[in-house]
Amino acid sequence: MNFAESVKMAFTSLSINKMRSFLTMLGIIIGISAVITITTIGNSISSTLTNTFNQIGSTKLIIYPDVREGFSGEWNDLPEDEQMTLEQVQELINLHPDELTYSCNDMYGGVETLNPDGDPIGATLLGVSDDYFDQFKKQIVQGRTISKEDMMNQKNTCIVSEFFCEQYFGTTENVIGKTIKFNTLTGQNAGRNIKLSIVGVMEYTDLEKNQLGINHARNKQDRLNIKTYIYMPYNTMLKVMSLTAKETKLNSAEIGWTKDCTKESAKAYIEDYFSPLYEKNEQWEMHIYDEEQTFGMINTVLNVVTIAISVIAAISLIVGGVGVMNIMLVSILERTREIGVRKALGALNSDIRSQFVIEAIIICLTGGTIGVIIGIVNGILISKIASMVLVTMAAEYAEYIVLTVQPSIPAIIISLAFSMLTGLIFGYYPAKRAGNMNPIDALRYE
Repeated sequence: MNFAESVKMAFTSLSINKMRSFLTMLGIIIGISAVITITTIGNSISSTLTNTFNQIGSTKLIIYPDVREGFSGEWNDLPEDEQMTLEQVQELINLHPDELTYSCNDMYGGVETLNPDGDPIGATLLGVSDDYFDQFKKQIVQGRTISKEDMMNQKNTCIVSEFFCEQYFGTTENVIGKTIKFNTLTGQNAGRNIKLSIVGVMEYTDLEKNQLGINHARNKQDRLNIKTYIYMPYNTMLKVMSLTAKETKLNSAEIGWTKDCTKESAKAYIEDYFSPLYEKNEQWEMHIYDEEQTFGMINTVLNVVTIAISVIAAISLIVGGVGVMNIMLVSILERTREIGVRKALGALNSDIRSQFVIEAIIICLTGGTIGVIIGIVNGILISKIASMVLVTMAAEYAEYIVLTVQPSIPAIIISLAFSMLTGLIFGYYPAKRAGNMNPIDALRYE
C-alpha cells in the first residue's frame, strides 16, 4: 500500500468518528494556539517598539563626561577647563564634516511680543540646530526648516507654529518673510530685544496641542495666553547671548552619522578625539550612550520572556500527545478484525504501522493548523483591543505609537513541525502494536 492510500484511509477513518477525532485534536489545538498567541503578541510588541522608535526620531550617540567605570578613589567635580564645550564638539564635526553631524537645542528664555491689535503674546524661544526638525519629525507646513547657512551665518531667522500665526496675525496665510520683534522677559537676557524673520511654519501634533493646552482653550483670551515655542538657529542664539563656542559649556551632546559613515566609525572618531583630553583625569572620562543598545536589550529581554512562556505553553502538547496515543490504542482495539483481514490479504506489518502512524500525524497536523489559525486570530484581536484602549485612554500618545501585528513565521513553522513530531512519537507505539498483531488472533477478536 502506498503513501497516498494510507493518507486516504486515515482521513476516512477520522471522518467516521468526527467528534472523537476533534476531541483528540483539542489538546493539540489548545497547545499550539497558546504558543502562537504568545509569540504573535511578543513579536508584535517588538515590532511596535521598533516602528515607534523609528517614528519618533533617528538614532543618535549621546556623549557626556562621566565617572570612569570602577573608579573607587575620592570623588571630585569635573574641573571647569575639562568640561565639554561647543567648540570641542564643533571641532570634532569639522574633522569629519561628511560623516558626523551635531544636534543641539537649548532654551533662550521667555519672550513677549505685541500683535497688531496690541495684545501681548508670550512664547518660549529655543535655539536649535539645522537637523532638529528632522530628528523630532516636526511637520513643516509652510516655508522651510532652519538651514546650515542660517547656522553658519548666524541669521535672525525663525520657525513658528500655525497657532502662533493665528495669535499674532490672526491667520496662517502669507506669513513667510514677516519680521517679528521679541522682548526677552526672563534670565540673564531679560530686557533684550531681538528681531526674527519667519522662514517656516510648523504644525503641532495632537500630543503637543494637549501639552500646551491648545485643545482646551475655550475663548480668544485663553488662546492668547498660551505660550508656544519659537525656534531660531542655535548659533544665532549664542550671538544674541554674546557667547562664543569656547564659552558654551555642554552637559551632553548628540552626535549623528551620515550614510557615508557607520555607527562604529562614529564611536571611534569620538573616542579618538576625546580620549586624549581626559587621559590625565583618573576619575572622569567621555561616555558614549547608544540608544539602540538599550533598545536592543529591551527586545532581547522581551524575546527571552516570550520564548520561556511559549515553552511552558508547549508542555500542554505533551498532554495532547498522550491523548492521541490513548485514542489510537482505542481505535486499534475497535479495528482489530480490520487489521486481521488486511493481514490475511497480504498486508505487511510495515503497512499497518505506516497507516496508523500517518493517521496520528494527520490528527496532530490538522490540530496544529487549526491552533495556528486560532493563535493568529487571537493575536490580531488582542492588538485591536489594545488599539481601542490606547485611543480611549491615551489618545494624545496614539499618534506616536505604531501598532504592528506581526505573527512569528519561525514559530508557526516550528509549531507545525512539532505537531507532526508529536503525532510520530505518540502514534508509533500504538501503530507498532497494531503491526505486530497475529492475523489469526485478530480475525477471532469479537
